[in-house]
Amino acid sequence: MSVGSSDRLMQYQRLGTHNWTQWREAILLLEAQIYEPSRQDTPETLERIICNERGISLAAVEGQRLAGFCLGAPLENFAHVRGPAEDPARGSNTALYAADTLVDAHYRGRGIGRELKVRQIEAACSEGFKSVCGRNRVGLANAMWRLNTSLGARAVHIIEKDYQDGIEPDICIYYHIALSVP
Repeated sequence: MSVGSSDRLMQYQRLGTHNWTQWREAILLLEAQIYEPSRQDTPETLERIICNERGISLAAVEGQRLAGFCLGAPLENFAHVRGPAEDPARGSNTALYAADTLVDAHYRGRGIGRELKVRQIEAACSEGFKSVCGRNRVGLANAMWRLNTSLGARAVHIIEKDYQDGIEPDICIYYHIALSVP
């Protein structure tokens, strides 16, 4: 998919142990720029997600610049997170938890977030997952909720007072996207 000026192409690549150190600082910077502190993950958490052997994490790259990323790993790795902690699918090893999807403000409105999510969902399906699940914060992630619903997301749980950071509403939507496994 072409994005930006005619002489540059957006490249999409899988993230993992092979390139975590290459993209670590750019991922941390983008997360700090986009997410309020209560939604930012630690570098250790991000590394565990990206380097998970069954994880599906992707980067959108233009030249050497990180335009966006989406991170996901099996639901079983998120027992400490409300939503996944209560999910009946946890323990079945059939659900991918989509932990983060971020696009740099400079690149928004170009379909990069959608392309990342579509590629993540397609990979999850081809790698045997039966669903993709995640959370979207009401008010601050409305665009992501619209994107996820356009890809088949259905709300399964409303979580109140999870962030406790003084930003209202303190509500997130826990969702599932059912996959058609070949």
